[in-house]
Amino acid sequence: MYKFPEQFSALNKANVDSFVAFAGIASTSAERFVEFQLKAAKSAFEDTVKSVRTVTSIKEPQEFLQFGTATLQPATEKAAAYARQLYALASESQSEFTRFVDEHVTEFNKQVVSYLDEAAKTGPAGSDVAVAAAKSAVAAANQAYDVFSKAGRQFAEVTETTVQAVANAGVRAANTTTPTSKKKAA
Repeated sequence: MYKFPEQFSALNKANVDSFVAFAGIASTSAERFVEFQLKAAKSAFEDTVKSVRTVTSIKEPQEFLQFGTATLQPATEKAAAYARQLYALASESQSEFTRFVDEHVTEFNKQVVSYLDEAAKTGPAGSDVAVAAAKSAVAAANQAYDVFSKAGRQFAEVTETTVQAVANAGVRAANTTTPTSKKKAA
């Protein structure tokens, strides 16, 4: 006889365990983002204090122009590094979520096929057609998931390349700015 209540109970327990594991990944990821943001905010505050102290000690207009030029490159490099690190964190979190979902989709599909096989064995005559249709639907859903998963990975790769290119272009642009030429005193 088909033991649907026991299988349903086991499936519910597995779903609760999956939810707890997913929540753990999400909270760990959020913790990393918060820690990163706090460090970035602290660093930005320290840089701002340093810049304000430097600006308040400037006595000549030329010093002010030199200050602006001298701070542009490090600020651009820090912004690029921030973007890279933020993207790396997001990418790492996305990878963890993807791995989790891939594992659980695979396991869920195995369970569904197992339940369908059991239902086919214990079901009334003629239920083979419905079971075959359900298995076909599961296979089609798996194929669609694989296509979307592959597209997501490709999108992540393109995004990573774009983030790197933009960050590098910003740093190069900051490095190529020419300092303001000094005016000769007449």
